[in-house]
Amino acid sequence: MEPQRVLDLEGGINFRELGGYPTTDGRQVKWQKILRAGGLDELTPSDIAALGNYGLRYDVDLRSEHEMTSFPDRLPAATKLIPAPVYPFTKRDALSGLNIQLKDQHWAMFSQVYQQMVADPHPQQAWRAIFQAMLAATGKQESVVFHCAAGKDRTGVGAMLVLSALGVTPETIKRDYLLTNQIFGAGDRQSLQQVVAQNESEDLSNRMNQTLSVEDANFDAVFATLQALGGIERYLIDQLGLTTADIATLRTNYLE
Repeated sequence: MEPQRVLDLEGGINFRELGGYPTTDGRQVKWQKILRAGGLDELTPSDIAALGNYGLRYDVDLRSEHEMTSFPDRLPAATKLIPAPVYPFTKRDALSGLNIQLKDQHWAMFSQVYQQMVADPHPQQAWRAIFQAMLAATGKQESVVFHCAAGKDRTGVGAMLVLSALGVTPETIKRDYLLTNQIFGAGDRQSLQQVVAQNESEDLSNRMNQTLSVEDANFDAVFATLQALGGIERYLIDQLGLTTADIATLRTNYLE
């Protein structure tokens, strides 16, 4: 498969490459190493073969156990599935004491979910799983995908963290995040009712999942929360348990 931003998969949902994005130090993210996506349960045999040829070795599934059971991933034989659910949140006061100013109060309800995805200990385990998979995919032709149902909210936060860790500028990361709007706006997609399972006791996240668009305010909320926690490198070390050596290894293996 030739490098392309949106992978041409028959059953893929919002299936995208993170390769090619420039970093602040003059490098760029390698192609064919890190992917983001929506549900993988509708992948066709030709899709699965293509991903096998793409070198897909790790699939970090950010969905709930109920979603995973309702819509199980279809994967190449060589791909290892890593369940890493973002929900439920487990610490009600995860945002307590953080000075986070939201610019757009209209979307403050959803933005708070994004803030909690950064600050709560449970989703932090999911983000740690993505980086651990990235550290494990050491081969030149080995790639990692992380995904949720629609590939926009939970996956969107994961992509923000991954690209930030690799040194991509916030402006570029925001463009990647908002690309979801163009993809779903094209009309060539399945109804979300077919790809999003309802999560028990997660009414707000269910409503967010059923909203096709993503908003600038949610992106801003994530970066404001990261800043309140000391910035991306402190977040990776203090909250996710990575070492400075891990961060250096990620940049060596995923940048060129």
